[in-house]
Amino acid sequence: MQTIIFYDIKQYERDFFEKELYDKYNLEFKETQLLPENDLNYQEENAEIISVFTGSRLTKETIDKFKKLKMILTRSVGYSHIDCEYCCEKNIIVANTPHYGDYTVAEYSFGILLNLVRRICYGEIELKMGDMYPETFGMELFDKTIGIIGTGSIGSKSIKIAKGFSMNVICSDIYENEDIKREYNIKYVDIDTLCKLSDVIMLHSPLTTSTYHLINKDRISLMKENAVIVNTARGELIDTEALYDALLDGKIKGAALDVLEFEETISNKRPGENINLKNLRTSLINNKLLNLKNVIATPHIAYDTKEAVDRILNLTLKSLEEYSLQQDVKNTVVCNT
Repeated sequence: MQTIIFYDIKQYERDFFEKELYDKYNLEFKETQLLPENDLNYQEENAEIISVFTGSRLTKETIDKFKKLKMILTRSVGYSHIDCEYCCEKNIIVANTPHYGDYTVAEYSFGILLNLVRRICYGEIELKMGDMYPETFGMELFDKTIGIIGTGSIGSKSIKIAKGFSMNVICSDIYENEDIKREYNIKYVDIDTLCKLSDVIMLHSPLTTSTYHLINKDRISLMKENAVIVNTARGELIDTEALYDALLDGKIKGAALDVLEFEETISNKRPGENINLKNLRTSLINNKLLNLKNVIATPHIAYDTKEAVDRILNLTLKSLEEYSLQQDVKNTVVCNT
């Protein structure tokens, strides 16, 4: 039987895959992430299929450690943690799980936005410490302008939610969503204009070479002083140092972040052997960022609902079944090669 290795696996995921696959594959489950510095055992080296989550880093070096690898299943929509171009060169299939959490992530984005602008968690903590009248002066969303960057499956759901709050919506995307544009009468603008006009900037863009540090020092300088940023997409969309400086100096009002740049260093007990000075600097700034009073940060959990996780597991299983039946894998990541 073929061997499948599941990395960064939680118990409920393990229970699901053991039940569905116990008599079809040799299964190995690891709670740890798959990183370039990891040593592999014999069974791992000879695995034909592996499954990972966003904390893993499948570089060329990592991929080359697997002698017989044919397929990578990422239990996520994004796949920036995988060198997909190199996988294409080696004829390794990469499959993701699109649309599993469109509403889930959109709802969460507004959850942390409300938490930030109404200081909900701060008020709760202060009350439990005995302060009945803490400083919770906030901002309402009604009639504010929200700029949504990325209007795909998740971004389009956030547009619907924003309209429910009677917000003014502007968007930026290289592909304009004509259906949403007609239904909600929204306007598309370039990113610089969006940054100038928005009270709330919400990121739903995928991470690519062109979107890396999409929000940088120059674009932050265009923003209003009362502007807040919400990021539930990928940490690398924002230049961490530029964001930290702006929040520290009061150039913008706040940030609600479910993702951080180079966030895997926070979850790892030991720093990776291949860490460079730039990543080390980012990690140090992350630690300072988390201590700012105008920042709400959560540990990459926007996806984490029962409904969304069930979809992830079933989509992963479906891709595996298609592959085993030698069918076209519907959710194969398309490379640029």
